[in-house]
Amino acid sequence: MPDSLLAVLPLFVVIAVGYIAKQRVFDSQFLPGINQYVYFIAVPALLFQAASQQSLASLFNPAAWIAFVLGAALTAAVALLPLMLRGQMEREGLILRGLNSIFANYAYMGIPLSFAVLGDAAYGATVSIILAGNILLIGGAQLLIEATRQSGLNLLAVWQVIDRAMLRNPIFLATVAGLSVSYQQWTLPQVALDSLALIAPSAVPVALFCLGASLQFKRTALRIGEAIWLILIKLIIHPLLTLLACLLVGVNDPIWQMTMVLLTALPTGALAHVVAMKYQVFEKETSQLVVFSTVLSLFSVPIWLDVLS
Repeated sequence: MPDSLLAVLPLFVVIAVGYIAKQRVFDSQFLPGINQYVYFIAVPALLFQAASQQSLASLFNPAAWIAFVLGAALTAAVALLPLMLRGQMEREGLILRGLNSIFANYAYMGIPLSFAVLGDAAYGATVSIILAGNILLIGGAQLLIEATRQSGLNLLAVWQVIDRAMLRNPIFLATVAGLSVSYQQWTLPQVALDSLALIAPSAVPVALFCLGASLQFKRTALRIGEAIWLILIKLIIHPLLTLLACLLVGVNDPIWQMTMVLLTALPTGALAHVVAMKYQVFEKETSQLVVFSTVLSLFSVPIWLDVLS
């Protein structure tokens, strides 16, 4: 069995255990509570711990940020152009399709994968890309939809999106808090450090378990051809164009380059479905894209690991 597959297979085993447990063992009512534990406690604890060990300089890589945005913009253009040529011109639907093609599962899969494969050296790049993805991609998609619905943006709409994307986002707040601790060189009480040491490691397995338990294989109106196209874009074209953007912009640090490509090679993230549900656009289709891109990433992610190694 290839080493790259061995590196990611345990992650997918835990996902599969979550899916089977949801079907055979647990009551469906357990999932919201455990998801909230992951989103509001475990992942923020892990990111706080990781960020508190990083300097601001370790996150400050303008070339990488430019490459990340350029790769996302090129990917969205490639994904949407054929749909627009076929007459798919409904703006909000196009925005959600674009989001499905560029927003990856940075938190639930990205953290365990990058930390496991690349180690401590990838902490800074991983935290930086997670912030960029959640703020620029999720926040940007909401701003575009708000602008479409209101025929332009006002300050209130912009503030509401910023409030939801950052000020009420535990992932963002935990990361900023961790960076503040690092910048101020504060020493936390030992009881706080010991508590973090207990909670943070639970983020990886519990997040993967929840991801598996959340998978639902239900038929929707999503056309097979469109689903194949958007999944191909997400798993293959997006990381390929991100790698190209890194080379064009001059992201020479191998850890940053590998982290960015690996994270963008991940399947569509569940927050895309949250945005779809909020605006009631492309909702069931997004759920299916999350599911099937996650399953197929078992085969695509090891390939990217081989390419990057």
